[in-house]
Amino acid sequence: MSYEAEKIATALKAAREKKGLSQRALSARAGVPQSHISKIETGGVNLTVASLAAIANALDLEITLVPRKAVPAVKSITRSVGDVPRASQDARKEVARIAKQIDHIRNLSIDNSAIAKLQHQFKEMQQFQNLMKDTDALRRIREALKSVEGAGGSKAIQEAAERMNSLRNAIAHNQTDIDRLNLPRAAYRLDGDDNA
Repeated sequence: MSYEAEKIATALKAAREKKGLSQRALSARAGVPQSHISKIETGGVNLTVASLAAIANALDLEITLVPRKAVPAVKSITRSVGDVPRASQDARKEVARIAKQIDHIRNLSIDNSAIAKLQHQFKEMQQFQNLMKDTDALRRIREALKSVEGAGGSKAIQEAAERMNSLRNAIAHNQTDIDRLNLPRAAYRLDGDDNA
């Protein structure tokens, strides 16, 4: 196998592993036999353009011919795109639980405008899901939503929507002290008051 073909095979294997796909799962997506994928990755067979196109498509990759002078710029861009953060499994679970809680709230007889605002804030927050690391903030949002059924009602919905908005803003602006954002700000401060 030539050096160029080896680089392509290594890149395809890395992309497959990064997506968390087994060779069998990639085979099902790409329509290329699993044994052929294995041979491609180990250099046991030459990669055909048809196989390369099918595998690249299944891995959300594009095959592009780039002028040699532009290769460093393209590599720089692909490196930065390749380092896309992923939310922790716990954070993804909390977001899924919040979604279920919102679906449950929609069936209650509560002010529709408050629920619409809540759903809007949830969609806005979900746009930053891959950057979420603070599962405690997500749990507090879910707990606020749980209190909707009790005496909380529309006020609890509004509180949860505000917490979602605060979390989204904190992530968007790369603020790390999310707990501070969830606390109400003091209207004034006394001398020696270190808690405000």
